[in-house]
Amino acid sequence: MGMLQLIATCNQLKGMLFIRNKPITLVLSIAAIVFAFWWFFYRDSRLDTVMRRTGLEGAEQFAVFCWTTFTALVVTLVLSSLLQMFVYRRNARGEPEERIEGAYQLRYMSWFEALREAFRRRDESDAGTRHSG
Repeated sequence: MGMLQLIATCNQLKGMLFIRNKPITLVLSIAAIVFAFWWFFYRDSRLDTVMRRTGLEGAEQFAVFCWTTFTALVVTLVLSSLLQMFVYRRNARGEPEERIEGAYQLRYMSWFEALREAFRRRDESDAGTRHSG
């Protein structure tokens, strides 16, 4: 999640941020990344007891990486959307002049808002294709 927050800060994806203050987010993101590395390699003498004696199991590490990455993405999107809804309520909605699709929507809105707009667009496009029969 630290890496996702760092990416969101650098790319100005306000819809993914937990904290809107850029310097604080940068410091906390880097601290989370450093802590994750420390926890993985140095807790309980993991380097000596596990990695040097048995080695890392590739398939197991890949599975753990995939699940934790997926979980971090989902938790980040849901938590940032909830924060956007309840904490960072915007009085003036800053809509972009052109309709942006994809991940760049997160520059202007939360993930929940982007999903709602995507479903609204789909319903609008489906409305024109329905034929009375």
